[in-house]
Amino acid sequence: MSEKKYNAYWFDPGFTKHIHHLKHEDVKFLEVGSFEGFSTNFFLEFFLTHNNATITVVDPWIKYSESTVANISGLDNLINDNTYELFLQNTEMYEDKIIKHRGFSKDILPLLEQEYDFIFIDGDHSTEAVMQDAVDAFKLLKVNGIMVFDDYEWAWSNTSPKPAVDQFISDYADKIEVLEKNYQLTLKKLCD
Repeated sequence: MSEKKYNAYWFDPGFTKHIHHLKHEDVKFLEVGSFEGFSTNFFLEFFLTHNNATITVVDPWIKYSESTVANISGLDNLINDNTYELFLQNTEMYEDKIIKHRGFSKDILPLLEQEYDFIFIDGDHSTEAVMQDAVDAFKLLKVNGIMVFDDYEWAWSNTSPKPAVDQFISDYADKIEVLEKNYQLTLKKLCD
């Protein structure tokens, strides 16, 4: 087994107090944007310990500037075509619990049929893409399921997830409960 190697530790587990009830249960997680597998491994090691628990991951694993709607540049040295191999290496001990979809979330999420107990959105941070991910992922979230938007307050190159998340919260106000709003935003689905 290879040693895990991460070039960046971009993951804050502060929201996990809202998903403790899912720990060690037969649950399904969805992660949009998996990067090098640090967060994927965290979920597998601390939450998805039940024999039947799985995580579905969606990521194009290509240069970030080529994978974002806003062509966000400046991160290609960390997020590029080599990232997929690093993800595979870092998560190999859990490969039987990971369902991998390599491609753009806008293409993959509408094809998924599984319902999820928890969804972590940390993919393309372009405003337009975050809105699309929010709408598509919400359809897959079980009632009473939890969804987290990572990097809610993040801004780079004149784009940010925040406007999209705020619009989503406004549009879906009667179907959700916002549990926490800080650098991440955590919500609960109340109804379809």
